[in-house]
Amino acid sequence: MKFSGYFPYTGRLILNGNEYAKRQAAKAGIGFTPLDNAFAAVDDVAAVQAICDGLDAAKITALAARLLALLPYPFTAGDTAAGYRYELSVLQAEFSLTQMLDAPVTGRIFFEQLIRDNLDLGRPDRVSLIFDRRIVRRGKRATPGRFRTRVITDGVVPSLHVDYKNSKIKQYHKLDKALRTETTINDARDFGVAKGLSHLPELKEIGFTASRRLLDVQRISHDPADGAAALTALTSPVISPAGTRTAGMPLTSPRVQALLAALCIFRLLPHGFTNRDLRTCLAPLLGLAPEAMTSGQLTYDLRRLRNHGLIERIPHSFRYQVTPGGLHQARFLTRLTQRLLIPGLAELTDPSPPAPTRLRAAARAYDAAIDELTRQALLAA
Repeated sequence: MKFSGYFPYTGRLILNGNEYAKRQAAKAGIGFTPLDNAFAAVDDVAAVQAICDGLDAAKITALAARLLALLPYPFTAGDTAAGYRYELSVLQAEFSLTQMLDAPVTGRIFFEQLIRDNLDLGRPDRVSLIFDRRIVRRGKRATPGRFRTRVITDGVVPSLHVDYKNSKIKQYHKLDKALRTETTINDARDFGVAKGLSHLPELKEIGFTASRRLLDVQRISHDPADGAAALTALTSPVISPAGTRTAGMPLTSPRVQALLAALCIFRLLPHGFTNRDLRTCLAPLLGLAPEAMTSGQLTYDLRRLRNHGLIERIPHSFRYQVTPGGLHQARFLTRLTQRLLIPGLAELTDPSPPAPTRLRAAARAYDAAIDELTRQALLAA
């Protein structure tokens, strides 16, 4: 509590609702896992929710009265008779929603994609959906404020900000474990609500509803977590229930690239392909004669392809066919390597290129900027 010793002797009571909920949950014997001003997990969700809902105007008023009783009362009896008294109002209220991610490793990838796909959230039509308020763009009664989407980076952690008058919503990836959405109301009058503490339930409804509306309005073109999982599944070893280990398929391996290219060809065969077909197609891609490849090597390659879900065996035969997912991955990854990675690296590493390119010019400009910054830092030192 911050108290001013000068007239009109205003005070400020700052409450952390999450800390209150943690202390009450511990007092009630409810197990929980904390997460920096949030709950990562709780044993009894309904009980903890009831504790959070219980932090109402009556309890806040009682707490303020108890703290004020410890301080000298600045008003005389005459002042009190004249109507001077303390009244509680809401200066700022923050309502947060923390959603734990079931795959924290890919949470950062997901959130960065979410930002890229929702840079238009600050437009008036989308702000009106989030805050359920009519936006007037022109005239004497135009809604004040700048309508924009801000992406602010603190270190390497980006956060998404959407403003409405004096209030805002902030969203960020919290501690690499959760998606955090915070609605901060800095002026209750932005929503036609009085500032008195008795109106806290109305502000609570507005705050939490705005956070959930933001999640409803947000869209994403694809789930990057699926892509990260697919890449990990392809490049990581596969362990069978019996404990047999099948090596992963690193994309930069020439043999893996040759296998993926062969799958693009085998997809055209209506009756699948055999071990011999793989030898005939794979050997030239590796610069080898077919007879230089042993049957054991090809069997191992078939097992790698099958265990990673790129091919499947045709029942009651020794033939294989490319799966739909295997075809998509093979077609994309071969083109990614041959048409993007290899040409791009060639442009960046060739000391005497035959012709200038935009990528090489950008790389040289970046190097020059880093060198200049280094020289400036040395001079400043």
